[in-house]
Amino acid sequence: MIKRKVITVEYKYYKDLKHSYMIASCNDVSEEELCGYKLKIAENGRIKKLLPVSLRKIDCEQLLYYEVSSMVSLEDRFSSKGMEAEDIRNLLRDMKEMLENLSEYLLGDEGILFDPENIYMSMSSGEYKFMYYPFKGEEKTFAEFAEKLLDLTDHDDEEAIEISYNLCELSKEEGLLLPQLIDEALKTEQVCEEVHAISEKNYVEDDEFEYDDYDDSEEEEHSKVRVRHVGKGFEAKIKFVFVFLFAGVVAAVMYLRMNYVLSEAENLLSIGVILISGVTGGVALLTGIKDMKKAKNESGGRDSVYEEDEYDDDDYYEEAHPYRDFEESYRTPLRITSSEKEIKRSDASEETTVLAEEDSGEMTLYSRNAEKTFRIPLDKLPITIGKLEGYVDTVIKDMSISRIHCRFSREGEKIVVSDLGSTNGTYKNGLKLGPKVKVPIEEGDEIKIGRICFDLR
Repeated sequence: MIKRKVITVEYKYYKDLKHSYMIASCNDVSEEELCGYKLKIAENGRIKKLLPVSLRKIDCEQLLYYEVSSMVSLEDRFSSKGMEAEDIRNLLRDMKEMLENLSEYLLGDEGILFDPENIYMSMSSGEYKFMYYPFKGEEKTFAEFAEKLLDLTDHDDEEAIEISYNLCELSKEEGLLLPQLIDEALKTEQVCEEVHAISEKNYVEDDEFEYDDYDDSEEEEHSKVRVRHVGKGFEAKIKFVFVFLFAGVVAAVMYLRMNYVLSEAENLLSIGVILISGVTGGVALLTGIKDMKKAKNESGGRDSVYEEDEYDDDDYYEEAHPYRDFEESYRTPLRITSSEKEIKRSDASEETTVLAEEDSGEMTLYSRNAEKTFRIPLDKLPITIGKLEGYVDTVIKDMSISRIHCRFSREGEKIVVSDLGSTNGTYKNGLKLGPKVKVPIEEGDEIKIGRICFDLR
């Protein structure tokens, strides 16, 4: 089994208006180590993929300040939404690059804290950075980190699960250095990609005849219906144009008859033109009205023959996940459904039955001071709240809320809330929570996220 020095360090978080820090104590470290080569190299910032670090002495206490501004830890990022295959690949590639940069300065991986809480990801670039603690620490197995990574993996992504399992198996082998282990994991993943590509190619080749023999009769029929609808409407419009033209001819002839003296032949000709134009215009008017009605009936009464169905996949997603994005969810009409398969009509004389409110047994957050009422059920935990779509479970697009603001999770039988280093903070009953501090909440508590107050009930 491969052993790596994974440092166990007590640290705390600090945030001012512009910067966020993770602070690690090093009071037990000797002066010789504090002035050593490892710390100097780390402070110079020459090693890419490491968190920026600086040694500070505050109140006779030696502290290492790691800057984590605009970053989120691996655990906070993927505790709710697991890591997909591409996320794991990017992590391993950045980890390999970091190890190579360490070796250039004759440093090993014994100072790297391989833990999801100590690996950070930039929310702007997606780059991973690692915490380097250049002092002695507790010796643990790298397999423990691989197992934690497996827990953070999206279990619906088969490719991601396969990569994580391979990483766990490789971490238990003897004689492999960490860079070699990562190379083997990436090679295994590349082989899987090649096999998948070959299988997909064979599948396409085997089923090629099905695409050649595909019957488009139904689609062609729909196209014909659409063309027919267009033709009916167009013909009706042309007929209305002819009605106006014939009406104009009749008006012109009547003007000539009233203002000029016509010969007998001209008089007969004008009468014939009036009769023919009037009859033809009347027929065009009647048939045009009939064609217009027929076109509307065939198209289902829609104004545009190319209008798509109102109900599509996006509407289904909003109904299935009504709390993912509050700004969109309130546009969805309220629907009331019944658990019974069939609702029978009752007589008007029957009494109205009072329905008991359904109790899911779980608490819910209700907003008080927002323009729209936000409702966040706490039935499926953990739930991360913020305004950065794709990174959080519940999106609240408000300027006072950070991109990744806070998280609700379960600790035993209790529900806890923790602030994730947000700018404007998270409050429980008026008390501001410290970053990363898990505080239990109960029914009746007031939770303030940014400027929005929520009642828990």
